[in-house]
Amino acid sequence: MPTMLATLLRSLALGLALALPSLLATPALALFPCNGPGPGQYLVGMDNSTTPPTPLCEVDPNYVDPGPSGYWVERFGAIAWGTDASGRPTYAWYVNASSFAEAENGAMNACLSSGFSNCHLGPSVANGSLALVVGKDGTIYADIGGDNGQARRKAMRLCKKTSKGCKLEEVLESPAAWVSY
Repeated sequence: MPTMLATLLRSLALGLALALPSLLATPALALFPCNGPGPGQYLVGMDNSTTPPTPLCEVDPNYVDPGPSGYWVERFGAIAWGTDASGRPTYAWYVNASSFAEAENGAMNACLSSGFSNCHLGPSVANGSLALVVGKDGTIYADIGGDNGQARRKAMRLCKKTSKGCKLEEVLESPAAWVSY
């Protein structure tokens, strides 16, 4: 009989040893006040002790974040220099193009269709800004940057190297665009 009891106790101990970790591995879920369930949460009740009653949520342990739901697309911009009917320097532009070629062709077409002469390409940018600054003598300067501020500072510096009375004429943006699925 003692052998049978020993075997039974060993079996019981083994069963407990195998079952105990699975009982302890389940994390305790905590309720928290929410404005309604968000991603990875679910509504479990209402706290009626507040006015108005506050929803109570719990984290869904099986929730898997789906990750980003889209992708970035590059955008391009370009400037074309030209001369207006009175012989003064001028410019035309094209922004938010899907390629450098589209931006540059668009800027040249805008220059020509505006009636400007001597059209030729100026700076181009990918996912950034183009700033144009005019000196007191009418000369136009342009530079590019990752954002408006950077492009503006660079164009002003360029103008101030050779001209006085530099004033910001225009900042053109062509930032990358987020496309959702």
